[in-house]
Amino acid sequence: MEKAESCGCQKLSATTIPNERSLSRTPLSAGVHANALADSLGVSPMYRQVDSARWNSAAQLYQSSRAQSPTPGGVRLQIPSSYGSVASTPMASEDIAAMNRKRFLENAEATENEGCLELEAIAAVHELSNNVLSIYVSEILPRTADLIFVNVKTVEDQAFTLELTMKGWRVASTHSDSMNGDYMNVALHTKYFDNIKHVMNEISPGHNKKFEECLCRRLELLQKRKSLEENEQGIQT
Repeated sequence: MEKAESCGCQKLSATTIPNERSLSRTPLSAGVHANALADSLGVSPMYRQVDSARWNSAAQLYQSSRAQSPTPGGVRLQIPSSYGSVASTPMASEDIAAMNRKRFLENAEATENEGCLELEAIAAVHELSNNVLSIYVSEILPRTADLIFVNVKTVEDQAFTLELTMKGWRVASTHSDSMNGDYMNVALHTKYFDNIKHVMNEISPGHNKKFEECLCRRLELLQKRKSLEENEQGIQT
């Protein structure tokens, strides 16, 4: 994903999936190249084709929601029924998370949840990308329609592996690409959070400050642009 400008939201390709360099930010291995080639030729194992289809569908939906101009109440999108009622734009990770937690409490069938976790993971990575040192979906740990692991390094330079299921977010480890928790801190690893921002409030005290600084710089940039445009219009008149 490329940054549009300093402290701005990152552009998300409609074809972005966890195997691509833009999302993972990790070197591509020969195995990943082979998997990508197999996917493009349609000769990869069926489970990989299904996995890629879920991620592509979620990425395209999220991209479409971000492309719409924000309006009161949002813009209605034509989306698969499996994504529930989250159809307004732009999509927010909290709204997607609330939908998924509701589905969990209602014991929704697994087939009805396909693509929902991928959508939440994509939104989380996109929204937090400027407020952490790094965040990306793990390519090493298991990844299914019911389980996703996200690596994050906070502004305090502390690495975490976060587990995402329909039940919510959980801190799986204080290391990247790991499912081994710290037995001295069982309370942290057994606590579930409703959305990614609740997790960040717990593990990164500097997260909100970073967000506020980024927002202030962006507002200053917008104000400078507005002043420049007004000056140019004054000169023309």
